[in-house]
Amino acid sequence: MVETISPDSSNALNPDIDRDALEYLLSLEFPDLKPGRDFLAGHLERRSGGRLGSAVILEWHVDVEFPSPDDLHAMLDTHRVAVDAFIRDRDIRTMLIAIDAERDRRIAAGFVFRGILYQSRAEDRENIAGAATAALGAMINGAEADDYRWHGGDSDFVWIAADNSTNRMDAATMYAFGQAALAHKQAHIFAARALKDLSPIPTDFAADRHWPE
Repeated sequence: MVETISPDSSNALNPDIDRDALEYLLSLEFPDLKPGRDFLAGHLERRSGGRLGSAVILEWHVDVEFPSPDDLHAMLDTHRVAVDAFIRDRDIRTMLIAIDAERDRRIAAGFVFRGILYQSRAEDRENIAGAATAALGAMINGAEADDYRWHGGDSDFVWIAADNSTNRMDAATMYAFGQAALAHKQAHIFAARALKDLSPIPTDFAADRHWPE
């Protein structure tokens, strides 16, 4: 059978769990049922601050009696340990993904080298690494300080900063620039790892105080 409900349904008395947790609870009670095929769970309202209201069964496509709110409360009492573990593990996974996203955002946001801000997106870091490798080769071949044409061109070697200014770099400076870019990335990787290792992970993990300057 197919059963649907409306916003004024008594299902509003369901346990205070979200859609994913309700789907998991139903899968524990009815192992043969699949969400999206046999039933559809969701939310009827969004509370202030973005908090989703209790999940409900929006559609029920099986020849099993539609679970009432009391039925769902009883199921949750039976499977509470497993459901709590599911919610905890899911929330931790979500937070780990968010930490990685914040790490990548900060890595790509730029870094300061000798008082000047430079871009550090993935393509920028690739270009910096290539130029730093070339600079190291030039140093091995005898490039000296204040030689801005160590790269073999007819003009001084420069790098464009985040404000579009150009800054001359000899081979040693370019190599140090490359090391600074690498250190910038590594510092944020280590900071993200330290956050992930905390128990519990702080909810303000995106705050500046948790990350390198």
